[in-house]
Amino acid sequence: MESTHQLRKDVISACRILSHQNLVQGFGHVSARIRESELFLITPRVSLALVVESELLTMNLAGEVVDGRHSPPFETWLHAAIMKTHPNVNAITRIHARMANMFSVTDRKLEPVHNHGSFFARGVPVFDTPDLISTPQLGQEVARTIGDGPAVLLRGNGQVTVGRSLPEAVMMAIYLEEAAEILFGALQIGTPIPLTSDESATRRLEALPPVDLERAWNFFKHLAET
Repeated sequence: MESTHQLRKDVISACRILSHQNLVQGFGHVSARIRESELFLITPRVSLALVVESELLTMNLAGEVVDGRHSPPFETWLHAAIMKTHPNVNAITRIHARMANMFSVTDRKLEPVHNHGSFFARGVPVFDTPDLISTPQLGQEVARTIGDGPAVLLRGNGQVTVGRSLPEAVMMAIYLEEAAEILFGALQIGTPIPLTSDESATRRLEALPPVDLERAWNFFKHLAET
């Protein structure tokens, strides 16, 4: 089982990857559940490109800081509500990917048309308010909107991705923007052909088995750290 020490390091790696991939620019935050507890680590109100391990906060599911001296993110309720509502979620990224953001402000659903997009079968739901997620009620509404999926678009305000682990949540962030880019490009050429539910299910099994999740995580971590 992953130690808290390693989890803290992985949170910083996630921050660097998201920054290197231009999925955050100055803003955004990352959280990770501490196993066998009702606590989670979260980045403070510091750019993800600059945050260091000693600045990470420990919070509980009531949205209270239990360890750390820095200010928590303004949208802490988003993390607390999702982790409380979905016990299988162990990591969350709050990002501002530009291409995916376009689909949050139009009536065009962001749906899968290629293998890595298969994780977003049936389309990515949109939380239909531009407000920052700054209250328990808004956090709970986002948690309901994301349901059992890996991502939600916040109208005009970025995205949230989740995972059973930090690598999975980070790869969902990368694949979400990739799915948006592929669909946007297809729309410029002709009529996109979405993956069917069966095609998405098959592709999903092939796209990110544990060995390839570790491979992708190590690759993007290497890029961000060199």
